[in-house]
Amino acid sequence: MSAIPIEPLFDEERMRVYPRLSLLVYLLAAMGVVASSTALIDIFGKPLGYDFITFWSASLLTLQGHAVDAFDFHKIFVAQRIAVPAGQSIFLWHYPPTFQLLAAPLALLPYLVSYLVFTLGTLALYVFTCGRLLKLKEAAILLVAFPGVFICAFHGQNSFLSAALFAGAVLAIERRPALAGVLLGLLAFKPQLGLLIPVALIASRQWRLFLITGATALGFALVATLILGVDLWVAFFKNTPVVRQIMEAGFLPWGKMPSAFIFFRMLGVPATFAYAAQILTALGAAAAVAWVWYKKGPTRLAFAVLVSATLLLTPYIFDYEFAILAVPLSILASDMVDRGATRNEKIALVALYGMPAIAAPLAGATHFQIGFPLLLLALGFSVRRALSLQPEAVSSK
Repeated sequence: MSAIPIEPLFDEERMRVYPRLSLLVYLLAAMGVVASSTALIDIFGKPLGYDFITFWSASLLTLQGHAVDAFDFHKIFVAQRIAVPAGQSIFLWHYPPTFQLLAAPLALLPYLVSYLVFTLGTLALYVFTCGRLLKLKEAAILLVAFPGVFICAFHGQNSFLSAALFAGAVLAIERRPALAGVLLGLLAFKPQLGLLIPVALIASRQWRLFLITGATALGFALVATLILGVDLWVAFFKNTPVVRQIMEAGFLPWGKMPSAFIFFRMLGVPATFAYAAQILTALGAAAAVAWVWYKKGPTRLAFAVLVSATLLLTPYIFDYEFAILAVPLSILASDMVDRGATRNEKIALVALYGMPAIAAPLAGATHFQIGFPLLLLALGFSVRRALSLQPEAVSSK
């Protein structure tokens, strides 16, 4: 591929000014939300920290010795009223014991302090790891200004941690593959993020990495079981149909869910056909991962394919998980700097970078979930760049 100058889409002046303007907008928006809130309830009737209240309340119940109660609607609502007494909305807990174990210490701190510590701490991990993937002068600013970051921070969600684990594995794969396996295995805190990892490792015949990753995931689950009990797993799996029913009934905000299922449901397609589209999307994403990893092995661009495909895998995905998209975007941007890019690729990268800011508002206004086709674009973009990598540039196994 012949190198095309990065100017003007990635010129130094724009990279310096635009991210800072975005950060200013985020800061003003955050200040506005806080200033307009009353008793930790914002103008939308939601608690500050939004989804984080589920983490804190599940932690409180766990520390009280009643971990299973996190799946009880009434009991977790009581815990949420302890966090934010003025709260009137209930936020349900749908997470596995692995994440409940990680979240257990959160209620040791007051709610708002815990939210800030968790969000800023995981944000620091995200910036540190993804910043080492992004070979640009303004890496830290670009990463923090990524709209997915503001959405994740607003929700108090765990996607910074997910992104940091993926990015850490990419950084470790060449010189410390055992560490890469451990980091990939720790993604068991959110199991749907690890479903394609075995596909990638088997396709690329990374048997040692496969065993380390699997052993870490199983060990993580075992520790959670020993500490929190088998009953918690039973409650988690019994809760799975509840999640499906809530999603299908539209009680979850479809505009914030960029999956194939929601994309077609918002177009009026019956649920059966929307599920069929979701299955085909998942199979296509898995096939893309298998093919790229089989052909190229565990390169950085192959990881971009893996992470992009993972975001297309399940119907249950929210806009705060766009923060994870920073991993493939960092890899793609760095590869474009190293090997050049076409103008269309530059435009695609800019579109993917800015997409999280408009996906939910646009879906709400038009009933068209643009997030899904843009995630498809991220996968196709990653596959194309990964397969164009010359053999001599591929990492040894």
